[in-house]
Amino acid sequence: MSNRDGSDRLRLFKALRRARWRVEFARSGHVKIWNPSGLLVTTTPSSASDTNSLNALRRDLRKAGFQHNERGQKPKPAKIPNQRTR
Repeated sequence: MSNRDGSDRLRLFKALRRARWRVEFARSGHVKIWNPSGLLVTTTPSSASDTNSLNALRRDLRKAGFQHNERGQKPKPAKIPNQRTR
């Protein structure tokens, strides 16, 4: 089964950089990701053969505190309770 998430993975890396996370491509073919405070969060293959690897990477980043909207979606506004005027 082919891995078609290469462009999604690169978009995620760009979003990490925009959020001031450090992303480095190692010569071994892996990607190392540090959070803004300098703590190494995870190391991942640049193109994994597992079809679920992108989801696992997103899970690890979410647990580390990275908040990213998928595919450029805007966050939903908070619901304000209906207040009737009298």
